[in-house]
Amino acid sequence: METNADQLDELMQRYAKGEDEVFEELYRLMAPRLYRFCLRLAMRQPEADDYFQESLLRIHRARATYLEGSNTLHWAFAISRSAYLDRLRYWRRRPEDLGSANDVAEQERVHADDRYSPESAVRARDLREVLTLELSRISEKNRAAYVLLKEEGLSVKEAAAVLGTTAAVVRQRAHRAYTQLRTALGAAGWKEHDDDRSWDAVPVRV
Repeated sequence: METNADQLDELMQRYAKGEDEVFEELYRLMAPRLYRFCLRLAMRQPEADDYFQESLLRIHRARATYLEGSNTLHWAFAISRSAYLDRLRYWRRRPEDLGSANDVAEQERVHADDRYSPESAVRARDLREVLTLELSRISEKNRAAYVLLKEEGLSVKEAAAVLGTTAAVVRQRAHRAYTQLRTALGAAGWKEHDDDRSWDAVPVRV
Protein backbone atom coordinates (compact mmCIF):
# COMPACT_ATOMS: atom_id res chain seq x y z
CA MET A 1 0.00 0.00 0.00
CA GLU A 2 1.44 3.36 -1.03
CA THR A 3 1.01 6.18 1.42
CA ASN A 4 -0.39 9.53 0.27
CA ALA A 5 2.19 11.75 1.95
CA ASP A 6 0.38 15.04 1.37
CA GLN A 7 -2.89 13.71 2.77
CA LEU A 8 -1.08 12.15 5.70
CA ASP A 9 0.73 15.41 6.50
CA GLU A 10 -2.52 17.39 6.30
CA LEU A 11 -4.23 14.98 8.68
CA MET A 12 -1.30 15.08 11.09
CA GLN A 13 -1.39 18.86 11.14
CA ARG A 14 -5.05 18.73 12.11
CA TYR A 15 -4.45 16.01 14.69
CA ALA A 16 -1.59 18.03 16.20
CA LYS A 17 -4.02 20.92 16.65
CA GLY A 18 -6.39 18.73 18.63
CA GLU A 19 -8.80 17.43 15.97
CA ASP A 20 -9.19 13.94 17.42
CA GLU A 21 -11.81 12.97 14.85
CA VAL A 22 -9.16 12.66 12.11
CA PHE A 23 -7.26 9.92 13.94
CA GLU A 24 -9.15 7.06 12.31
CA GLU A 25 -8.17 8.21 8.81
CA LEU A 26 -4.65 9.06 9.97
CA TYR A 27 -4.32 5.56 11.38
CA ARG A 28 -5.65 3.97 8.18
CA LEU A 29 -3.00 5.69 6.08
CA MET A 30 -0.07 5.37 8.45
CA ALA A 31 -0.55 2.04 10.24
CA PRO A 32 0.45 -0.46 7.50
CA ARG A 33 3.92 0.97 6.95
CA LEU A 34 4.48 1.85 10.58
CA TYR A 35 3.56 -1.67 11.66
CA ARG A 36 5.84 -3.17 8.99
CA PHE A 37 8.67 -1.02 10.34
CA CYS A 38 7.94 -2.23 13.89
CA LEU A 39 7.89 -5.83 12.68
CA ARG A 40 11.22 -5.48 10.92
CA LEU A 41 12.89 -4.04 14.01
CA ALA A 42 11.34 -6.36 16.61
CA MET A 43 11.44 -9.40 14.28
CA ARG A 44 8.78 -11.26 16.29
CA GLN A 45 5.08 -10.59 15.96
CA PRO A 46 4.13 -10.55 19.69
CA GLU A 47 6.84 -7.97 20.47
CA ALA A 48 6.04 -6.01 17.30
CA ASP A 49 2.35 -5.83 18.26
CA ASP A 50 3.16 -4.39 21.70
CA TYR A 51 5.79 -2.06 20.32
CA PHE A 52 3.42 -0.83 17.60
CA GLN A 53 0.82 0.09 20.24
CA GLU A 54 3.49 1.85 22.28
CA SER A 55 4.52 3.77 19.16
CA LEU A 56 0.95 4.94 18.57
CA LEU A 57 0.66 6.07 22.19
CA ARG A 58 3.90 8.04 21.93
CA ILE A 59 2.78 9.62 18.67
CA HIS A 60 -0.43 10.73 20.38
CA ARG A 61 1.46 12.18 23.34
CA ALA A 62 3.98 13.94 21.08
CA ARG A 63 1.50 15.27 18.52
CA ALA A 64 1.80 18.84 19.79
CA THR A 65 5.51 18.74 18.90
CA TYR A 66 4.84 17.88 15.26
CA LEU A 67 6.21 20.64 13.04
CA GLU A 68 4.03 21.64 10.12
CA GLY A 69 5.73 20.67 6.88
CA SER A 70 7.51 17.68 8.37
CA ASN A 71 7.09 14.28 6.75
CA THR A 72 4.61 12.55 9.04
CA LEU A 73 5.71 9.01 8.30
CA HIS A 74 9.38 9.79 8.86
CA TRP A 75 8.49 11.59 12.11
CA ALA A 76 6.51 8.51 13.18
CA PHE A 77 9.41 6.21 12.26
CA ALA A 78 11.74 8.25 14.51
CA ILE A 79 9.31 8.05 17.43
CA SER A 80 8.76 4.35 16.82
CA ARG A 81 12.48 3.58 16.76
CA SER A 82 12.94 5.48 20.02
CA ALA A 83 10.24 3.28 21.54
CA TYR A 84 11.98 0.19 20.22
CA LEU A 85 15.36 1.21 21.65
CA ASP A 86 13.73 1.73 25.05
CA ARG A 87 12.27 -1.77 24.84
CA LEU A 88 15.62 -3.16 23.70
CA ARG A 89 17.33 -1.67 26.74
CA TYR A 90 14.62 -3.19 28.94
CA TRP A 91 15.08 -6.63 27.35
CA ARG A 92 18.83 -6.42 27.88
CA ARG A 93 18.30 -5.70 31.57
CA ARG A 94 15.93 -8.67 31.81
CA PRO A 95 17.29 -11.27 29.37
CA GLU A 96 14.88 -13.95 28.30
CA ASP A 97 14.32 -16.27 25.38
CA LEU A 98 12.64 -14.14 22.73
CA GLY A 99 12.50 -17.05 20.31
CA SER A 100 13.27 -17.02 16.63
CA ALA A 101 12.09 -14.82 13.80
CA ASN A 102 9.99 -17.61 12.29
CA ASP A 103 6.71 -15.91 13.13
CA VAL A 104 7.71 -12.91 11.01
CA ALA A 105 8.29 -15.20 8.05
CA GLU A 106 4.92 -16.83 8.74
CA GLN A 107 3.23 -13.42 8.92
CA GLU A 108 4.69 -12.52 5.55
CA ARG A 109 3.57 -15.84 4.05
CA VAL A 110 0.01 -15.10 5.14
CA HIS A 111 0.11 -11.88 3.14
CA ALA A 112 1.84 -13.36 0.09
CA ASP A 113 0.23 -12.56 -3.25
CA ASP A 114 -1.70 -15.62 -4.44
CA ARG A 115 -1.51 -14.50 -8.07
CA TYR A 116 1.85 -16.27 -8.39
CA SER A 117 2.31 -19.92 -9.30
CA PRO A 118 2.82 -22.58 -6.60
CA GLU A 119 6.46 -22.87 -7.69
CA SER A 120 6.98 -19.13 -7.29
CA ALA A 121 5.25 -19.24 -3.90
CA VAL A 122 7.64 -21.95 -2.71
CA ARG A 123 10.67 -20.00 -3.89
CA ALA A 124 9.30 -16.83 -2.31
CA ARG A 125 8.77 -18.62 1.01
CA ASP A 126 12.31 -19.98 0.90
CA LEU A 127 13.75 -16.55 0.17
CA ARG A 128 11.63 -14.83 2.84
CA GLU A 129 12.74 -17.31 5.47
CA VAL A 130 16.43 -16.79 4.67
CA LEU A 131 15.99 -13.01 4.64
CA THR A 132 13.99 -12.92 7.85
CA LEU A 133 16.40 -15.11 9.76
CA GLU A 134 19.42 -13.13 8.63
CA LEU A 135 17.74 -9.78 9.33
CA SER A 136 17.22 -10.96 12.91
CA ARG A 137 20.98 -11.51 13.19
CA ILE A 138 21.92 -8.05 11.95
CA SER A 139 22.55 -5.36 14.56
CA GLU A 140 19.63 -3.02 15.19
CA LYS A 141 21.49 0.02 13.84
CA ASN A 142 22.41 -1.69 10.58
CA ARG A 143 18.98 -3.31 10.22
CA ALA A 144 17.16 -0.01 10.75
CA ALA A 145 19.28 1.72 8.10
CA TYR A 146 18.72 -1.12 5.63
CA VAL A 147 14.96 -1.25 6.21
CA LEU A 148 14.52 2.51 5.81
CA LEU A 149 16.56 2.66 2.60
CA LYS A 150 15.80 -0.63 0.89
CA GLU A 151 12.28 -1.44 2.10
CA GLU A 152 10.72 1.90 2.96
CA GLY A 153 12.38 3.77 0.11
CA LEU A 154 13.71 6.72 2.10
CA SER A 155 16.62 8.71 0.78
CA VAL A 156 19.91 8.57 2.66
CA LYS A 157 19.27 12.09 3.97
CA GLU A 158 15.77 11.17 5.14
CA ALA A 159 16.97 7.98 6.83
CA ALA A 160 19.73 9.92 8.56
CA ALA A 161 17.14 12.32 9.98
CA VAL A 162 15.02 9.43 11.27
CA LEU A 163 18.00 7.69 12.84
CA GLY A 164 19.59 10.84 14.21
CA THR A 165 22.92 10.39 12.48
CA THR A 166 24.77 11.41 9.32
CA ALA A 167 24.22 10.34 5.73
CA ALA A 168 27.69 8.74 5.67
CA VAL A 169 26.89 6.62 8.71
CA VAL A 170 23.57 5.52 7.21
CA ARG A 171 25.29 4.45 3.99
CA GLN A 172 27.87 2.51 5.98
CA ARG A 173 25.27 0.76 8.15
CA ALA A 174 23.02 -0.12 5.22
CA HIS A 175 25.99 -1.44 3.23
CA ARG A 176 27.02 -3.67 6.13
CA ALA A 177 23.49 -5.05 6.38
CA TYR A 178 23.27 -5.58 2.62
CA THR A 179 26.63 -7.39 2.58
CA GLN A 180 25.54 -9.66 5.43
CA LEU A 181 22.26 -10.46 3.67
CA ARG A 182 23.99 -11.08 0.35
CA THR A 183 26.45 -13.47 2.00
CA ALA A 184 23.65 -15.40 3.72
CA LEU A 185 21.58 -15.58 0.55
CA GLY A 186 24.60 -16.75 -1.44
CA ALA A 187 25.26 -19.49 1.11
CA ALA A 188 21.63 -20.58 0.73
CA GLY A 189 22.00 -20.81 -3.07
CA TRP A 190 20.49 -17.45 -4.02
CA LYS A 191 22.21 -15.04 -6.39
CA GLU A 192 21.42 -11.47 -7.37
CA HIS A 193 20.85 -12.31 -11.04
CA ASP A 194 20.61 -15.96 -11.99
CA ASP A 195 17.27 -17.08 -13.43
CA ASP A 196 14.99 -18.85 -10.91
CA ARG A 197 17.46 -18.54 -8.04
CA SER A 198 17.88 -14.79 -8.39
CA TRP A 199 16.50 -12.43 -5.76
CA ASP A 200 14.33 -10.66 -8.30
CA ALA A 201 12.85 -13.84 -9.79
CA VAL A 202 10.39 -14.33 -6.95
CA PRO A 203 7.57 -12.16 -5.53
CA VAL A 204 9.24 -10.91 -2.37
CA ARG A 205 10.53 -7.61 -1.08
CA VAL A 206 14.34 -7.71 -0.77
